[in-house]
Amino acid sequence: MTVKRRVLVVGVVAAFLLATPGWASARPIEGEAHCVVNVIDELETRELVASKPTCFATFADAVSMASGGTISLAESSEGSVMFEDANLIAAMSSFALGIHFDGSGGSGSSITVVGSSCTGGWWNTGSSWSNRISSSYNGCSRLRHYNLPNKGGSFQDTYGAGTTNNLSTLNNMAESVSYH
Repeated sequence: MTVKRRVLVVGVVAAFLLATPGWASARPIEGEAHCVVNVIDELETRELVASKPTCFATFADAVSMASGGTISLAESSEGSVMFEDANLIAAMSSFALGIHFDGSGGSGSSITVVGSSCTGGWWNTGSSWSNRISSSYNGCSRLRHYNLPNKGGSFQDTYGAGTTNNLSTLNNMAESVSYH
């Protein structure tokens, strides 16, 4: 294969990947970002190992990706729909351990943690979500938000699978979350 042909093939593949929704994080996103991480392993310590975030410009696109395409929201849907739509709330609890928002009432940017176990595993927010969580959707019965990584420091619980709760004492102070 000639050099020109290789460059053309690489260019076509790159264009395809950038245009494919699963590769949305390869494109810069201005303003709000709605990201999804998948739990891919759990360490002996119970720390959840998550994939790299895949991010979208809309909450609707993030929900579609997180649900494997089974949930389709109107493109203009915002995270606050997690407070309002009982059918969506029930459907989300089948795969989302939690959805964390940087605004109150499910507003602002979000990160969805997709997994299947509500047995106390925990996720470190990493630098991109450190001290940003203001409200969380509970896919599990209880989420425990800690103000330090590795379940350290003080904590605040939010209760009720299928509910979205605002943080009070740890508003914009969580660095790890456990799912029960």
